[in-house]
Amino acid sequence: MKHEIRIHNGTVIPELGYRIDRDNKKTMYEDILTALRAGFRHFDIACDAETERIAGKAFADSGVPRFELFLTMKLGNEDHGYERAARAFEKSLKHVGTDYADLYLINWPNPIQFRDRYETNSVDTWRALESIYKSGRARAIGVANYEARHIEFLLDHAEIAPMVNQARIYPGFPFKDNLDCAHEHNILTEGFLPPMHDDILNSKELKIFAGKYKVSPRMICIRYLLEKKCIALLQGRNEEELRNTVKAFDFTISPEDMLYLDAMKNYGLENINPDTCDF
Repeated sequence: MKHEIRIHNGTVIPELGYRIDRDNKKTMYEDILTALRAGFRHFDIACDAETERIAGKAFADSGVPRFELFLTMKLGNEDHGYERAARAFEKSLKHVGTDYADLYLINWPNPIQFRDRYETNSVDTWRALESIYKSGRARAIGVANYEARHIEFLLDHAEIAPMVNQARIYPGFPFKDNLDCAHEHNILTEGFLPPMHDDILNSKELKIFAGKYKVSPRMICIRYLLEKKCIALLQGRNEEELRNTVKAFDFTISPEDMLYLDAMKNYGLENINPDTCDF
């Protein structure tokens, strides 16, 4: 899979990535090996110690050289703050079995346990990522699940602008304000389907478009993100289906159909407010 995109610091990221499902620990090791056999080299690793260890073992056992992999790691909610974030990053490297991350993300903008000091905590946490980036142990840094207001706040206080924002984006949930804000500031968006997304893939609308373009509903979701200049993160355990995802680069969705996909019913979760949710 040679399709790549360059972020604002010059780092190159494969446009298709495999999102490791932290809720399927029993099959995770084999799922990662399957994705590697299917040609995936970009992996999004959940901020979970067991997930990191399983992923690290799969990468080591696969025989794929580290330099061929693009590995994203994340900072968990409990590890916000400068010192905590610095320690958490070192632990993640150790768990995965590598001495650097290709991309390191803050997983959530406003965790409930730090909500009473959001502004100070956000600045201190991002300062830790800036230090990690300056040290060369992360090739790129960014955020995840940030909405436009969180991005704007961070940019007002950052020395180094985030390079990536990872967000839930799919047909029926275009998250336009978020995406427009990121594009305005030259921040690359990585889009993904939410957990429990069968209702989206089985929707009548996606089946209609899948028939029109002679692809699967999942392929429509992937191409939808690519049309929006996003990286597409996906899950799955069928090797043939994963191998075929590269065919998303073989067709385009018309502007009229993109507008329909933006406006279709949301069959997934409604928007979750990071400033008020119990997380």
